[in-house]
Amino acid sequence: MTVTFVLSCYCCRFVRVPPEYYDCPLPFRQQCLQAASVDHLCKSIIMENTKAHPSVKGWEDHNNSRYYVVIVQYTARLNADKLKNHIHRLNGGKIGKQYFNMRLCPEDVSDELSGYEHNAVSPIGIKTPLPIIMSHEIANLKPDFFWIGAGEVDLKVGMSAAEFIEGYKPMVLDCTYEGIREDNP
Repeated sequence: MTVTFVLSCYCCRFVRVPPEYYDCPLPFRQQCLQAASVDHLCKSIIMENTKAHPSVKGWEDHNNSRYYVVIVQYTARLNADKLKNHIHRLNGGKIGKQYFNMRLCPEDVSDELSGYEHNAVSPIGIKTPLPIIMSHEIANLKPDFFWIGAGEVDLKVGMSAAEFIEGYKPMVLDCTYEGIREDNP
């Protein structure tokens, strides 16, 4: 079932996918969503700065948060060092590099922060207003339309990256390895 509607002046397309969606390769998922390519399939993950400075209490400071929602393509591989270095630079060097170590957040913490279970995490309607980081590769997709989880394991939402950036104000940065593709994650 496919539904298209306008949400907060953004055109989104929701698709309910079959139960075997995550057991199947990316081309099957692409077909389910009628996505332009497998590169248009993305995931949202919550990353934690496990060595955050003691002054960091939560997520209020987007330049120095303990947690971030990171959106990357399924075909890309997240580079935690690039992510760490970028967040360190946001702080203008005021906080030493030893206070930055980006790791995938434990699943129970991710569930609590997002309000969503594994494979359903989405920045849209997220329980905790975490800062969002989006891979620059998503912002450069042609056509300008990407897919992410929509709060339920079998529900996906597609939208324009440009409109998402305008509405959600994520930090758009290079946070993946160059030339390394995940063909069947």
